[in-house]
Amino acid sequence: TMIVVDEEKCIRCGSCVDICHEHCIRLTNETISINHELCSTCTQCIAICPQQALSWDGVPSVAYDETRLPGPDQLDELFKERRSIRFFKEDKLDRALLEEIVGYGIYAPTNNYDLRAVVVDDEELIEALDQTILRFVSKLYRFIFKPKIVFNLIRMITPTLQPTDKVKMESTLERGHTFHRPPAVVLIVGDPRIGLSEASAHYALYNMILYAQAKGVGSCLWGSAQMFLDRNRAVRKRLGLQKHERILGALGLGYPAVRFKNKVVGKALPIQWNGG
Repeated sequence: TMIVVDEEKCIRCGSCVDICHEHCIRLTNETISINHELCSTCTQCIAICPQQALSWDGVPSVAYDETRLPGPDQLDELFKERRSIRFFKEDKLDRALLEEIVGYGIYAPTNNYDLRAVVVDDEELIEALDQTILRFVSKLYRFIFKPKIVFNLIRMITPTLQPTDKVKMESTLERGHTFHRPPAVVLIVGDPRIGLSEASAHYALYNMILYAQAKGVGSCLWGSAQMFLDRNRAVRKRLGLQKHERILGALGLGYPAVRFKNKVVGKALPIQWNGG
């Protein structure tokens, strides 16, 4: 995978050189060259070229159509409509739709260009993943949450641990599954040794969340998948994870079984100006 230049289209304006933060593009009056060993394929050079002379693996770029961009009112409605969906219909999602949703993850900001998506839409496998997590939850509850002395001691060490966590865990065990069985799960996997890999994975997932919403598909981040599935060798093997790969984020997808009707004005994000 590499960026290539159509020298017949190139007018030597230097826009690509100026925008390249990897400093891998060289331009003279006669030639333009890209050092692909330094190139991170951020594609900013392709996006800025006025002649559409650069492309990624020969796929030509297409100019923006600003008439299709949403305005502030549309974005306000989209953001405020978005809510986590925990109750899904049993209808399966078409794989073409899943590929479309996952495809928009690539447009998110990233510091790891080697992320990939593992999409699980097999009902039996989703159930197996869920039960694997449930067994971990059961052990945690039995050894940490259920004994009052242990729970209170850990709360002293970990202030973020609250009684509500215990109630949620008890509800999960009583229900017999950790989440409400979405028809599909997207796992973003990659090498955690690359800086900001987990943040990059969640940026990608949020792109998918918003595009799924626009297509009428509900979603919910699945934090327990990241916490527990990585530790299970059988699960890792079944998911086809490589030795260096870790689950950096997970998302459940499906058609919502509930419809929220109202926008809610929640707690505002505190703002502090200039550190003081």
